[in-house]
Amino acid sequence: MKYEAEFPNSSMLASCSYDDKTQELTVWFRNSKDYTYVDVDKSIFEAMRDSNSVGKYFNSIKSTLKQKT
Repeated sequence: MKYEAEFPNSSMLASCSYDDKTQELTVWFRNSKDYTYVDVDKSIFEAMRDSNSVGKYFNSIKSTLKQKT
């Protein structure tokens, strides 16, 4: 199943999506760039979706994410 979240109050991130079948998290930035990360647990997506500051949360975890090549 694919899940999506939009971040209208974030100056950094526009939205993200998570595919629990492939465990891929795709993040779209306000500057129109997007990145896909692999082997991501669904709890990461849920924490981003529920975060009071999605930009701060993403910055705190991005070094642990593996970018899709």
